[in-house]
Amino acid sequence: MDIPAIALAAGLVGWTPFALKTPATRPVDSAAPAAGPIVDSGSLSPVSRDALADAFASAGLVAVGEKHDSPDHHQVQAEMLALLADRVPATAVGLEMVSYEDQPILDAFSSGAMSESAFAAWWKKNWGFDYALYRPVFDEARRRRLPLYGLNAPAALVKAVAKNGLAGLSPADRARLPAQISESSDARYRAYVYKSVTSHAADKPNTLKKCMISMGFQTASDPDAVARMLMAMAVWNETMGEQAARRIAEGKTLFLVAGQGHVLYKAGVPESAARRGAGPNVVLLPYPFEDESLSIPELLARLRDPAAGQRELADYFRLIPSPHSRVW
Repeated sequence: MDIPAIALAAGLVGWTPFALKTPATRPVDSAAPAAGPIVDSGSLSPVSRDALADAFASAGLVAVGEKHDSPDHHQVQAEMLALLADRVPATAVGLEMVSYEDQPILDAFSSGAMSESAFAAWWKKNWGFDYALYRPVFDEARRRRLPLYGLNAPAALVKAVAKNGLAGLSPADRARLPAQISESSDARYRAYVYKSVTSHAADKPNTLKKCMISMGFQTASDPDAVARMLMAMAVWNETMGEQAARRIAEGKTLFLVAGQGHVLYKAGVPESAARRGAGPNVVLLPYPFEDESLSIPELLARLRDPAAGQRELADYFRLIPSPHSRVW
């Protein structure tokens, strides 16, 4: 199946614990991506914004996955955040890119105690991708005074798990992570994560392989090394799921900003949050997953293709057609 495995690799490469140079991004365009319909994954028929807002309002968690360096994807996130917040005033934004232990930084930025320029510099150092990519999301959240929450595990702990496993953590460090950590129950998602870890280590030696080397092992052919990497991914998802469920329990509807690799098949973070009592969730993905220039009919044809196996990845898709081909 043609699944966006790059989403996982991008997240692993971009985050601070691996201290790698992130890929160059194309210039950020503040304009919205080419107008395209929102379709549901069942029928691939267009969905009205009112109907989508109803679906969002019925959920505890609304996840809009991203390719981290895609300006179009972040514009779609801002668009969907506005749609949710218009319907549900008690909306909050949960961020994969920030550890829950760095919440004071988000609070300072939200309150105005930290300037945008200072936050942008911190963001770049912490996350690796430019703040400008995410500005549409932050602008929407700040304009509406929506709370911003860090969801992820402390970076050093994820690196430690990838290097030595959960059992290698000190009791104090283990207590900073969820008590229950397990891989997804969705076999499709587990296969996706496994393929991403193993194939990218071999096929892209300048990305995930460097991450693995930095964490203390040389090859993904080592079963123990792969198992530790898979557990690190579980730590990532389970921590975000626990933190998301915590905020939802406080009465918020949480809008999740995260890489595609953490929400595919409604597994990863949505699954983890639901297991912790967060209620129903909705997953929307900007489509296509990569920077491609395709017409709406071409995008729909790919989604309909059983061999591609993509329509099962989310509840909804926001199509982003080539600006020169917007015909339905």
